[in-house]
Amino acid sequence: MRDSLPLLKQIAFPAIVRRQLSTLQLNLGYRCNIACLHCHVNARPTRKEEMSKEIIDLSLEFAAKQGIKTLDLTGGSPEMNPHFQYLVRNA
Repeated sequence: MRDSLPLLKQIAFPAIVRRQLSTLQLNLGYRCNIACLHCHVNARPTRKEEMSKEIIDLSLEFAAKQGIKTLDLTGGSPEMNPHFQYLVRNA
């Protein structure tokens, strides 16, 4: 593998600075009402993996403590998670 640090030192690349976290992306699961061949997470009606209510509560607590203003809800079809409405109401 080629070491890229010497190459980066040769250019005036601005320093990377971490800013305040403003968006939290939550993958609510891989269940989807359709099964697209191009789906990059292989989401489909038969998938069972989904975020639990306990993890949703921890995520809401984290978002509140960090002052996060935006939740990006993703997954197969996030609205198929049985706790979706609970999450949206409490967010």
